[in-house]
Amino acid sequence: ALGFTLAEIRELLSLRASPTARCADMRERAEAKIRAIDDKIRTLGAMRRALLRLVESCPGARPLSDCPILEALDDEEPPQPHTTASRNRAPARRRT
Repeated sequence: ALGFTLAEIRELLSLRASPTARCADMRERAEAKIRAIDDKIRTLGAMRRALLRLVESCPGARPLSDCPILEALDDEEPPQPHTTASRNRAPARRRT
């Protein structure tokens, strides 16, 4: 429930068996886990914001071949809202 992997749990349990381990050792590992969770939250937030921008840029009424969400999978940068110029450009090549 705290998000520790099996390897991390094994490490935590080995601390318990160590006669020189201190509560501070456990605290350091818990704080490191909190930092890792915070990093994941930031990453997920950025992913969510990027996906929301893509959804907002998609009018939903165009053919799938003109979908800005699919274009974003091909492009390195998220597409800008469609304009006449962007509708007339050649379709992007699929990367593998």
